[in-house]
Formats: sequence, structure tokens, C-alpha cells
Amino acid sequence: MKQLNNESIKISVLIITRNRSEMLVGCLDSLVKQTRLPDEVIVVDNSSTDNTKKVILSFKKSLPIRYVFEKQIGIPFARNRGLQHTTGSLILMLDDDCSADKFWVERMAYAHKKYPKAWVVQGRTYSLPKESLYSVVSEFTRFIYIQNYAKKIIPIRSFFKKYFTDEMEILTCATINFSIKTSYLKKHKLSFDTNFYRGEDTDLGRQIMQKNGLIMFCPDSIVGHYERSTLPEFLEQQWHIGRTNAILENKRRNLFVKINIPWSDKFISFLLFCKIFNFSQWHKMPVLIILIFLAKTYRIIGYFFEKRILTLEKQ
Repeated sequence: MKQLNNESIKISVLIITRNRSEMLVGCLDSLVKQTRLPDEVIVVDNSSTDNTKKVILSFKKSLPIRYVFEKQIGIPFARNRGLQHTTGSLILMLDDDCSADKFWVERMAYAHKKYPKAWVVQGRTYSLPKESLYSVVSEFTRFIYIQNYAKKIIPIRSFFKKYFTDEMEILTCATINFSIKTSYLKKHKLSFDTNFYRGEDTDLGRQIMQKNGLIMFCPDSIVGHYERSTLPEFLEQQWHIGRTNAILENKRRNLFVKINIPWSDKFISFLLFCKIFNFSQWHKMPVLIILIFLAKTYRIIGYFFEKRILTLEKQ
């Protein structure tokens, strides 16, 4: 596989969006401030009814941006449409509710140069706003997610140090902060499965694992993600995660790459996490524990809801 040159490589950034024009402004602003501007920014409008198109076109003077419309509503449909329009040797992805660190593009390109055999580089994502209880839960969940799929043990104290830079192989990916070499994408005919409503990126990671691909976690490539801000939005998100887990289990029964951490260890890790993370609102700890319990409950409900649908479809 041809190695990438950090200076000459053509970089595409792919963003999909639907009815979140205000958040999209912040996302695109973060790309304007990059130390290494991308060569093209493809924004796929997934049938928005707000002023999304106007927002995208307003960045034409500051970014090499292109507007793409996808009428079929659904995240995998929008992502696949975007892939059809990218022309770069390296495709970077982030969500419309994210803000990329100013070195994000530069460090993603460097990581692919450093690891020429890597199909994917997964960056590190931080939850915003930091003081939100939803962010605290999401930050801890993200640590468990990385821990579950990392090929080595990550001590929680090390992971939440300010300058944690340990690069490692992992067995999954998430398009919230992600890059992939176009050559591997085309050679192995990779795409996002349209049977998924969400979680299509986790499925892509499993496709890559089945083909013995390499995914590297490089925490220097940083993105901030604005988490859900209300309880209904947060619980809906957890419900969809449960549904996604059921679809993944149904699709790839014989592929077991996840390492399940016992709940007792997770609880101890959570208490340690709160201390390391400088969680200053200890009087809100009961609320936080209830929030974690609700999140787990809604994931279970979503899981069995989807399992029931899959069973009925087979009948």
C-alpha cells in the first residue's frame, strides 16, 4: 500500500447533517481554524427543513466546501452518499455537533503517515459542556467503550491525564472522530449498512476486523462533542444504542471482539473516574447514579424492542 505524504495528500472531510444548522455553524467554524485546511469539505444535507443549505453555502469563501443533498432519511444513506462525492486519498469524518481541535486535520494526516498499514485512525473525543451530568456519563461510557475494544489494558488514571498520548490498536471505530484511507475503502468495497438507524460505524469497524484490517487509536487527534442537553434526548439516544446492539448481534453472531468488563469493576472505575475527572458536584451524585441506571435500562429496553422486531421479520 502506497504511503501517504503529509504535505501532498489530498484530504476530504465528510460531515452529514439534518436540521441542526446552529450546531453545524460551530462545526464548520472549527474547520476554518485548522492549522492544515482540508482540500475539500463535503456536507451532506439529509433532507433538512431548516436553513442548513444556507449555512453550508455561507462558508464557501472560507472553506473548499460542497453541498450534497440526500433525500433518503437515515445516517448510513447520508454517509454513503457523501463517500460517493469525496475525492481525497484520506477521508476524515466528524459529526455536525462536534468541534474539532485546530490541529485535528494535521494530526490525522500525520497518524496515517506514521501508521501506513492502518486502514482507520480513531481520534479521541471529549464530551461538552464538561460540567453537564450528561457529559460526565458520556465521558465515562466512552472510556468503557475504548477499554472494551482496546488490545491492551488502559489504566483509568493514565487515560484521563491531561497529556495521555498512548497510541494503540483497537477493534472498533466511531465516525464522530474518524479517518480512513480511501484506497482500503475501495479495495475492500466497504460501506455503511443501510439496515442500521444508528451504529453503522460500529458495524463498519466489524467489517474491517473481518477483513483483518488495522484500526489505530491516536488520542492526539481531538474533537469535542456536544452531548444531549435534555433527559428525553439522552434516554432516546440510549434506547437507540440498545437497538443497535441487537442489530449488531443479529448480523455478526460469529464475530466476538468485545471484551466485557464486569459491572463491579465498572462501578469502582466510575468512582475513581469521578475523582480523577474533578467532578465537583458530589451533592449531585445520587442524580448521576440514577441517570446511569436509566441509561442502562433504556439500552436494555431498546435491545429487546429490536430483538422482537427481528424475530417477527423472520417469521
